[in-house]
Amino acid sequence: MNRFNGKIWLAIAGAAFFSCLTASSAQAFSPGETKIFNVDSTYDLASRSQLSATLRYVGDQAIFYLDDAWWKVLSPVDLANNKEAISSLLLEFDRTIYPRLTQVYGSEWKPGIDNEPRLKILISPMKKITGGYFNSADEYLRTQLPQSNESEIIYLNSTYLTTSSMKVFLAHEFAHMINFYQKDKLRNVSEDIWLNEARAEYAATLCGYDRIYSGSNLERRVADFLRAPTDSLTEWINQPADYGAANLFMQYFVARYGEAVLTRSIQSDGVGIVSLDAALTALGFVDHFEDIFVNWVVANYINDCQFGAGQKFCYLNPWLDANRLHVNPLAKNFLTVKEGTEFSFADAIKDWSGHWYEILPLGEGWNLKLNFQGLTAGNFQVPMIIFYKNSNKEFRFLKLNGGQTGQDLILNFGNGVAKVALMVVSRMKQSGFSANDASQTFSYTASITASSSLPALPEITPSPTATPSAEPGKNLPAARNVYPDGSLLRASGQSKVYIISGDYKRWIQSPQIFNAYSHFSWQNIIEVSQAELNSYQEAWLVRAAGDSRVYEINGDGTKHWLNMSAEQFLQSGRKWEMVYIVNKTERDWYRTGADVLK
Repeated sequence: MNRFNGKIWLAIAGAAFFSCLTASSAQAFSPGETKIFNVDSTYDLASRSQLSATLRYVGDQAIFYLDDAWWKVLSPVDLANNKEAISSLLLEFDRTIYPRLTQVYGSEWKPGIDNEPRLKILISPMKKITGGYFNSADEYLRTQLPQSNESEIIYLNSTYLTTSSMKVFLAHEFAHMINFYQKDKLRNVSEDIWLNEARAEYAATLCGYDRIYSGSNLERRVADFLRAPTDSLTEWINQPADYGAANLFMQYFVARYGEAVLTRSIQSDGVGIVSLDAALTALGFVDHFEDIFVNWVVANYINDCQFGAGQKFCYLNPWLDANRLHVNPLAKNFLTVKEGTEFSFADAIKDWSGHWYEILPLGEGWNLKLNFQGLTAGNFQVPMIIFYKNSNKEFRFLKLNGGQTGQDLILNFGNGVAKVALMVVSRMKQSGFSANDASQTFSYTASITASSSLPALPEITPSPTATPSAEPGKNLPAARNVYPDGSLLRASGQSKVYIISGDYKRWIQSPQIFNAYSHFSWQNIIEVSQAELNSYQEAWLVRAAGDSRVYEINGDGTKHWLNMSAEQFLQSGRKWEMVYIVNKTERDWYRTGADVLK
């Protein structure tokens, strides 16, 4: 599991509130002083909410408190090793971490709420999954937040003290501390979690800790990313895949646009995508976040600096070449090259993630027709790469109209063309990201044709009422047929099969799931119009019979337990009628993903 857990407590905001803060009197610190600290019991190894710690090391930029209960029982050998490690960490913070991160990101609150120019570092045993954390509640007076320690504090896990990871954890959490001052304190705004974490992830690279790849934080994040490459960059569940995506996007982004973009974006009144676009514009770049993100998705697949103009489809870091980093397609569709052969595929995607598919010929002599359809109101983009048998490659976009429909024709499929890679990106949500953002659904059809031209797509203006948050039962076709609950529906010409219940439909993701129900029959599938199928609201929640746990099902074949109370379930906007009862075979078919906490 992820060792980082940069928990940011953003409980209070408001300019008037900030203005009432007053610094405590300046404090004199000397080695040997003992203090009682409030700590987060979620992370503490013994689930303590308080501990006693003694000031034992003093640096130019930080003073180190060590947990008494841990320090006093160390063996002579462990004591000697830990003393050496702390001395080294102190020098590393003074000489590398502090000057480097303040150069790029700006200062932390200094002298801060305690009027002490040096920050505190508290080292104590924590649960193994936690490297450290920053708690911004400490930046408020106890009269406002009783659990505040009224100091600028970074908490570090003693478990990793003698490892090279410790300096990475310290840099990561110090970046969070700087973010709090630059955004919350100075500008009275709260940064999007994903960008706050992305900057903190990049701190290790700024400090030079990724120059040697083996055993580095970068190596770990590449592995995290490749295990779940479709993870959304902006939806934050605090899982390894989140950190992997954030880290690698920053590797791609900063290598092209420079550290000044980081400085401009963190030292601005904007947050998230808006802050990055404003920084790019101020520095004279014409690219925007949307363009850069799509290029990054393509780079994650092809990762070839010789392909495309401006080396935009690769990582510039030599450690991140195609041998170490390239994603495999989610599906490979082999298509017999014969007039009328057709294959349809449907999927769901989170905003700001990438999906990759390959279409390969079995035979030769005809053309490949591609049709794409966004099935929910969205802002899709569909880049493609055509691989020719002579080793050339061509990049282009599948042009979509206002109805999110697009088409393309690839000539000589199987003759001159070896395969076609189709990529899908959804860019609907621009801000206000959460731990459970909505999925957008789409489908594509690949068919073989002798035709060498395509009819023009009709120009469609997106309907302002077409929104993914439409109430079930609203905007129905004038004459929607009434089907019994449990009926199986499929849009005419599509392969995606749904089971309906009330105003909801649920996608049956695989033949294995379909065959797990003895009463299902392929002959009983009812073909309906796409408009009629679209009148049902998507439902992604399931519960196995006899199991009280409710899971959210993603289009990538994963299930995510809704780890929350019934009250939280309802407050999140979910409804109990969206929950389908499934059998245990189906429940166990899905791979287990991260819990959903809100």
